[in-house]
Amino acid sequence: MDVLAIVGGMLAGLGLFFVGISTLTRSLREMTGRRFRMLLKRWTRRPLLSLFGGVLLGATMQTGSAITFILVGMVNAGMISVQRSLPVRLGAAMGTSTMVLVASLNIGTLVLFVLGIGGVALTQSRSSRPLYGTFFGAGLMLFGLRMVGTSAAALTNLEWFAAAISSVNGAPLGAFLLGAVLSILVQSPQSVAILAIVMTSSGVLGAWTTMAIIYGGNFGGGVSTYLLSAGFSGSSRQIVVFQALFNVLTGLVLLGLFFVERWTKIPLVHALVTHLGNDVAHQMAFVYLVFNVFGACMMYTLRKPILGFIERRWPPFPEEVQGKPVFLEDHVFDTPDLALVLADKEQKCFFRLLCGHCGALRLPADKCKAKGETIAGALDCLNKALDDGLSELGRNHLEIAESEQLIILINRNALLKTLHRSLTEFSNVARSAKSSQQLIELAEIVNEALDTLLLTVSDAYESGKAEDLALVWEATRDRSEKMRGIRRKFLLREHPLQAQERSDLMGLTNGFERTVWVIHKFIEALSKVPGHVAG
Repeated sequence: MDVLAIVGGMLAGLGLFFVGISTLTRSLREMTGRRFRMLLKRWTRRPLLSLFGGVLLGATMQTGSAITFILVGMVNAGMISVQRSLPVRLGAAMGTSTMVLVASLNIGTLVLFVLGIGGVALTQSRSSRPLYGTFFGAGLMLFGLRMVGTSAAALTNLEWFAAAISSVNGAPLGAFLLGAVLSILVQSPQSVAILAIVMTSSGVLGAWTTMAIIYGGNFGGGVSTYLLSAGFSGSSRQIVVFQALFNVLTGLVLLGLFFVERWTKIPLVHALVTHLGNDVAHQMAFVYLVFNVFGACMMYTLRKPILGFIERRWPPFPEEVQGKPVFLEDHVFDTPDLALVLADKEQKCFFRLLCGHCGALRLPADKCKAKGETIAGALDCLNKALDDGLSELGRNHLEIAESEQLIILINRNALLKTLHRSLTEFSNVARSAKSSQQLIELAEIVNEALDTLLLTVSDAYESGKAEDLALVWEATRDRSEKMRGIRRKFLLREHPLQAQERSDLMGLTNGFERTVWVIHKFIEALSKVPGHVAG
């Protein structure tokens, strides 16, 4: 067989394999939506259930990085804690072994049917595209692997290739490093393991060499994950670093056991997988499974000291602490009437935290932006937690009065989110305006006026008294005429404003006007709720 044809077949197979992997993971990610995350949140209340949920998540998504990002999002939203996310991540590591086990099976004819039917269904159907995309991606991945295996078998007949590969077969440490480098390059330990298993089935690689490559691939996955964690901070980075340590520590421990078994003949992993099956492909797939099961058990046993180290090294940021719900704990959702009362209290906490926007603007310029971003991040987290909590409440069996109260809380949460966005935009413009000598005084005056108004509304919101709400409702009437007068005054000054200053002036006055309008709408919404009658 021509060398170019062999290399071309191998490259084509690799291309189909990686396109199949990408299609499969993207389709599975679309199928794993909000409902699954809410179910996962319930499961995390019990370690064994959360471990099972992780296995299911790993088996369906087949991508460790995507699972890590899902958990990061859930922790940032206050849905689960870092500690409760760890069993999920460990279970997911075991679940991702499914693809490696399937790839080791001899199902060539079935692959052709899956590829053909999945491709036709994907192009002809307008619905259920993620499901058909999953079948098509799996078929494409396995078909690509068949091409790689066929080409690899042909390569073994070439003398130069046989000589080159024999050097790798005789150097387990080199094979370990090769697996690590390939994993960092392709960003997928599973892909490296599957390719190594195919090469082993074709007689290119020895079993011991493939074991070292699998360990190295997972080690490289940990290094790659740690490098990606540079863009994270606080609790988010804690999860990513834990995953990196899982791969790195397990890889190093099993590499040590590899040499112990090789040199001392003590039966360990190689003896175990040899006992489990006669086919070398199945044996190497079991090695990948052993890596994840052993690593999960080891990391779960040592989770407390490891998590303690991670928390000391990368502590949560202030906004994460401030943005966690105070009242909406998991157990309250089992009692809808209590959860509704506590959700109302949580929204009042959210409104009090809104006042922090104006407080941050009083700080010096070097601290003002950082504090403002902290407040904005905390409010984003809390609002997301409220959204998820109210959505979960909606899935309970509610009485008519409870359903009406839930709708009111959902609408109020939407207004609070709008108010938060308006205040965030106002804060950004006010920080810019404070750098101008002509606008600094106006920015401070407007900020103090808005702060006073927010504190007054917060007090009225807390008390719920009709006379208090009526006063703030009156105080938040249309301010457009007054803001127009301020703009005219500054634009007609003897010293004209620069372009940036004019933009800041418009943003400052419009931002104040819009924020007051949103507050007015919020008070109007309160006036329609029993016990919050503004008159």
